[in-house]
Amino acid sequence: MARPKSREAILGEIQQLSSSIDALKKKLSDHDKAEAARIGGLAMKAGLGSIAIPEEALAKAFEELVARFRTEYPALEEPKAKGRRSARSAPEGANAQAE
Repeated sequence: MARPKSREAILGEIQQLSSSIDALKKKLSDHDKAEAARIGGLAMKAGLGSIAIPEEALAKAFEELVARFRTEYPALEEPKAKGRRSARSAPEGANAQAE
């Protein structure tokens, strides 16, 4: 029978995983910032920056736009996870329910 890992070895693995998680969180944050800049740039190019629109009205218009495009264009596919477990996407509308 194999000898169990030492506490120090386990703590080292936890530290490595924590570092990996932190790096992935930063990568996700960078991605979100880049997408926000891209979408914001398109909104400015379309002239939204020169219109005084209340936040609520603009948010509602964006929600309607998202609903329209969801029916016209397929969602982006998430890459499959490597290993035995596969990444599963949340049910449609789950993000809206969480807010």
